[in-house]
Amino acid sequence: MRGFDYQGKIMVRALLVGAGRWGRVLVNSVQGISDKITFVAGLKTTTNDEEKAYAKEKGFDLLTCSLKEAICRDDVDVAVLASPHSIHAEQISVVIAAGKPIACEKPFTLDAQSARNVIKAANDAGVFLTVLHNRRFNTAYQEFQRIAREGELGKLHHMEANFSGESALRNAVESRPWRNDVTESPLGSMTNRGVHALDAMVGCCGPVEKVFASAYNSIGGLRDDTTACLLWFKNGMTGYLGTLNATTPHWQIKLFGVDGTAEMRGWRELIIHMQGEEPVINIFDKMDMERAELEAFADTVTGAASFPPRYPITTEEMIAVPAFLEAAIKSAQKGKVVATC
Repeated sequence: MRGFDYQGKIMVRALLVGAGRWGRVLVNSVQGISDKITFVAGLKTTTNDEEKAYAKEKGFDLLTCSLKEAICRDDVDVAVLASPHSIHAEQISVVIAAGKPIACEKPFTLDAQSARNVIKAANDAGVFLTVLHNRRFNTAYQEFQRIAREGELGKLHHMEANFSGESALRNAVESRPWRNDVTESPLGSMTNRGVHALDAMVGCCGPVEKVFASAYNSIGGLRDDTTACLLWFKNGMTGYLGTLNATTPHWQIKLFGVDGTAEMRGWRELIIHMQGEEPVINIFDKMDMERAELEAFADTVTGAASFPPRYPITTEEMIAVPAFLEAAIKSAQKGKVVATC
């Protein structure tokens, strides 16, 4: 990793692929703040004056060239993909050919086989590849995950999650055509919200074995706004996942064990309720999940992370979300339970 020296540390220089709304969230989280990673260039198919002004303000070049040309710049060490889901695999292949590490926004891909293919290609080329699931870096979730993995609730048998919000209402008035494209964003708000909750479930319970999914339009005037899934995990647990995109913001996940339950409400509240005891409410400090995930990526590619470097998402977990998406889409279309690939 070349990077450049910043106050005795290696600063990773990143290319942002897809410098749109979420790309700006990533830039804002680290630019001029982090001493581990900075964006030196952004790639976008077309640009306008407002986007050019933003890039200038944040101190990075806004490019409209090919990805192959952009990733081969000498001042670019890594790629961060915040582009449409359907082209992730293709773009990852281009970056792998350039031999540079990649952090890809979720969903990683929309099917299991394409996920496996690019992971194998990256491994064969010796290129580090990971997916950005920012909720993995939330401190309340990390404690929630630890409790699940260390068996503090006794035998786990069920998990429920819901991540909902107003994205359909926002997309209806903003010019974001790919977000409204059912091929890019199937199952309502599953790809922009639901997969966050699904990955949180996978981080505690492992991959999903089969799913029954339903997505429909309940309020009219918008595409699917209400999505619900019944899950069966490979470890024998059951689960429920819901996501709506025409309501107020909501995040909640809950684990049910024989000895107790653990529940996250919002990003800072964790409630533990053990058998025979009163619930204990824990409130965590505010933190920047996007900065945490990007700096963890930087630490991993520079070797600054603990040895051996371990980004907190395994290959199996990277594949689990696309495998679920593929099965859930088929389930909603066919109206029956579908096994993951």
